Amino acid sequence: MNIRIAPMIAVSAFVALIAMGAVNSAVAASVHQPSTVVELYTSQGCSSCPPADELLGELVKNDDVLGLSFGVTYWDYIGWKDIFGSSDNDARQVEYRGRFNSRYVYTPQMVVAGTEHIVGSDRSGVEGLIAKHEGHAKSLLLDWTLNGDDLDIRLPAGTGKATVWVVDIDRQRDVNIRRGENTGRIITYHNVVRKIRPLGDWTGEAKSIQVNLADMRAEGRDGCAIIVQQDGYGPILAALEVLL
Repeated sequence: MNIRIAPMIAVSAFVALIAMGAVNSAVAASVHQPSTVVELYTSQGCSSCPPADELLGELVKNDDVLGLSFGVTYWDYIGWKDIFGSSDNDARQVEYRGRFNSRYVYTPQMVVAGTEHIVGSDRSGVEGLIAKHEGHAKSLLLDWTLNGDDLDIRLPAGTGKATVWVVDIDRQRDVNIRRGENTGRIITYHNVVRKIRPLGDWTGEAKSIQVNLADMRAEGRDGCAIIVQQDGYGPILAALEVLL
């Protein structure tokens, strides 16, 4: 009897260890500092947007590019309500309109480095701006420590003033659009912004900021970004991409 039980116990313990390893692997986050930040303002109700959505999907394959997809709401009236649309995203785009002295907001719009914008489906133009602003997101070299779900970010001393934003994202989502200009299309969205909020200010002094990732996980998010942006909506000085 004991001879039979012992192997069963050993096997059970081995399986348990494998399961624990799988869980730990699933919750382990990775963090890196990209070179460039690209923001796409898009809408599921906009027939001109899918090529830009596809382009962003290609850009984010490069770890040096942090691409973020901001769903806006002002095309919802056409017949399909963007399920990722947010008034906070609308407000951010409007802030850029003022910074760029533009007469209106539009989709698809890509903002590169927080300093220049271009039609989001203009591949050569977007690639040109990325090359032009390469390295802007490392103007401040960040240091960080990840301990479980606690991310401690250390900003160095420098000059200027900036807002530190945290952006909760879904890394990939497929949407079956059933009404409006894109009726019948299934579109894949990458690094979808689900929430953006300020973490605090950086005023040129060395500073540490803590982010707890547990709430993001609980809400179903599988990534986030940290953006250090001059004067709130100006040039982006630094960024981190966190994969949950």
